[in-house]
Amino acid sequence: MPRGKQTDNETIYKIMLSMFVTNNFHETSRQLNIPVKTVELIYKKNKDKPEFTQLYTQKKEEFVESANRIINKGTRLLEKRLDTAIENQEELEDLIYEIYNAPKEEIKEQQKKSLVNKVMKLQVNSLSEITTAIGTLFDKKIVVEKGNTPDVVIPELKVKVIDNTGLEKYLYEEEE
Repeated sequence: MPRGKQTDNETIYKIMLSMFVTNNFHETSRQLNIPVKTVELIYKKNKDKPEFTQLYTQKKEEFVESANRIINKGTRLLEKRLDTAIENQEELEDLIYEIYNAPKEEIKEQQKKSLVNKVMKLQVNSLSEITTAIGTLFDKKIVVEKGNTPDVVIPELKVKVIDNTGLEKYLYEEEE
């Protein structure tokens, strides 16, 4: 923006809306192609105006609603993946056993390792990615709902992920 030029209402609205979503002067500046200093000045000048506090509250509520919806979907997906893992665990273990105990003439050692790695990926089903996404959204939702103040206590969510890489080889390898 040239010095001294009055900013139109549409641009002010865009800056305020972007700031409510990104909470970042530099990101808003980049998105709208407006100098950071201009974004900062306009935001600070307008943040307490009733129309923008109402807009902020609306955007905050929309985020919380969206986060709840995604957390619920992620939780349902996690539950389905865990159910599937439990249902198929014995079958997967049998498959790994068969691969490791196949004669060396049928499957070479490198192929065995490759097949077992593929089967092991089926066992995990990226559960850690799902739980990380759920936890991150949950934390952000709490901060948005309660504000980022020292008195906010975010409940601890414990998820134990065990790396069992190589465990199947140890369990099913034939003793020599």
